[in-house]
Amino acid sequence: MIHSMPDPDGERVVSDLLAYMTTEEKAGQLAIVSAPDPQDRAEVERFTHALRSGRVTAVEGTSSKIQAEAFQQIAIEESRLGIPLLFPMETGTGIETIFPSPLAAAASWDMDAISDAEAVIAQEAHALGCNWALAPDAGYLPSTMQADEATDDQVDLVAAIAAARVRGLQGLGAPSHEGILACLDLASIVGRAAAGGSHERDIAEAMRIAASVAEQGYLGSISVGGGNVQQRRAARKAFSFLQGAGAFEGIILSEWKALAAAARDSEPIESGDSMPVDALVAAIEKGKLPLARLDDAVSRVLRAKYALGLFTLPLGKEAVRSRGSLPTPIQNRETALTLAKHSIVLLRNEPAMLPLGFDSGDILVIGAAATDRSAPLAGRAGHAASLIDGLEQLGIPHKFAPGLALRHDATGIGRMIEADSMAIGMACEAAKRARTVIVTLGGREGNDLAEAERQLIASLRTVTERIVLVTLGAAPIDPVIGNEPLACVLHAGQLGTMSGHAIAEILTGEATPSGKLPVAIRASAGNRGLPFGHGLHYADFALTDFTLDLASDRLIASVSIRNLADVAGVETVQLYLRRYRGNHLPSRLNLRGFQRISLAPGERRAVTFEIGREQIGQHREDGRYFTEGGLYDVRIGLSSKRVLGGEIEVPDAIARAMNSAYAGGGHAVPIGQRRA
Repeated sequence: MIHSMPDPDGERVVSDLLAYMTTEEKAGQLAIVSAPDPQDRAEVERFTHALRSGRVTAVEGTSSKIQAEAFQQIAIEESRLGIPLLFPMETGTGIETIFPSPLAAAASWDMDAISDAEAVIAQEAHALGCNWALAPDAGYLPSTMQADEATDDQVDLVAAIAAARVRGLQGLGAPSHEGILACLDLASIVGRAAAGGSHERDIAEAMRIAASVAEQGYLGSISVGGGNVQQRRAARKAFSFLQGAGAFEGIILSEWKALAAAARDSEPIESGDSMPVDALVAAIEKGKLPLARLDDAVSRVLRAKYALGLFTLPLGKEAVRSRGSLPTPIQNRETALTLAKHSIVLLRNEPAMLPLGFDSGDILVIGAAATDRSAPLAGRAGHAASLIDGLEQLGIPHKFAPGLALRHDATGIGRMIEADSMAIGMACEAAKRARTVIVTLGGREGNDLAEAERQLIASLRTVTERIVLVTLGAAPIDPVIGNEPLACVLHAGQLGTMSGHAIAEILTGEATPSGKLPVAIRASAGNRGLPFGHGLHYADFALTDFTLDLASDRLIASVSIRNLADVAGVETVQLYLRRYRGNHLPSRLNLRGFQRISLAPGERRAVTFEIGREQIGQHREDGRYFTEGGLYDVRIGLSSKRVLGGEIEVPDAIARAMNSAYAGGGHAVPIGQRRA
């Protein structure tokens, strides 16, 4: 677990080191270098000299924990001040165990499962010598979406996911976890305006995400660069509040880039470019850059190294003894399976064909994607469990047909080819002898079925209506075939190592679906369209008894939720807000909170949301929330369209109370205003 910061002992270590360090040693604390090729003696000698001279703060590309420990030993024992090293790594969706892709995991709305997955990633990365994850990237929207499709409604979901990922990586609140530094990367959001978005809105979204992550405690590092020159400057200005006293204690990678640029008299360098140590020293000595600015950046690095416990790091044999036991691969796969199951979204099931049961009869699985062990990994190397693997492990009898001709190029299934007609004909003949057909489709370009896929499903519908569509592509789809949506659609996405097992358990009812759409499916010629937050279950949930109370410094919104089915289930209750602008009510409801609720058959429970400045407020230039009085529309629902709610006038006095530094603590006492 990473130590909480600021820490009095840590601050003394930082101030003492700053007092002893030369300008060159300080500049060296901003330099990331690549591990040398062990076969290149000259390169190894230059690298070792740089370590001994204190001109390196982090080494990327190490091959093993043993190599990392050897470099660490040189830095600690052979440099003048013995300042330890960081070892950064792109952790992505996993190291040995591959977890669901960011967009797939976002569909889980399960912050505990996401945090647990990142904890496994941290442990596997640490076993390779990594102590700094260049993750999470807060931009999880699929690349097929245009910038103007990105909406405010999912920002709080993105923020919650980013906070959960940081919590898992850094082991916050889990002393038994070997935490590593996280780096919240907001560059893809800040730079979204380059594709035609609103830069002011993108900055506001990034600030909201950063604030949400920072609220949970120490964050090791953050990067807010991205976009073109003008956008990077605007981002640095907007996030300048991070460098205020006590505002943010972690590393600001964008400031490293800005310092390097100032030393070179150029625009900020891109990630991966080296820090010009000598040029930075010269810029300080000539007065082009203030020493205080360098000191601030270096103190953040030293603080991060202290938080990791690197200044008391055991080395050599003692380090091996102190590593302790790591979770086994079986335990890690169980964690991956849990997140994968929770990430599957049941889009349609009317009439109910899932879960599969005795009335499902003979099962025919169609589609090469059902046997694909690489597609679920989203481009990562390795093998995942296919859907066929999952069905076979559960002992589910089934037959298989490819449905379409195999393509030997890398373009995937697109337009019909001559061999497709024969494959479709064979699939239709097999479907006549089956009671239930499971069509499994892989990735595609865009958010619609390819021509060949559409022809396959249209042909199958001429012989059977009992079609279950399972989609493994990154973006969810809700296809319209012959002017009608399919009766049963299950979106799995790219679920990683345990993909096939997770899908099979959901199909058969071994597990119940609980995923929700993290992005809306827009209605089009090929899609019927479904709202943000939509997701069905094998249980049936109903919301009633909405109330909205005005308290001294917040709003209290509540509903009653009941499970009407005879099976248990997990539902995600969502809070949405919007504020009148004069007489105008924005069309978009913005997500401002959610709770995952597990209910037994017939169980009823009250769900309450406290609404304060974090939910209602907007960011000012200093990074703080600011809340205004006015008329607000508050909704609670099971998606952005299936909601209960009402309007409430927030007096200026209540808004001022929300803005108070003490707002949000204690018990909210209703003062008599209620809307139902």
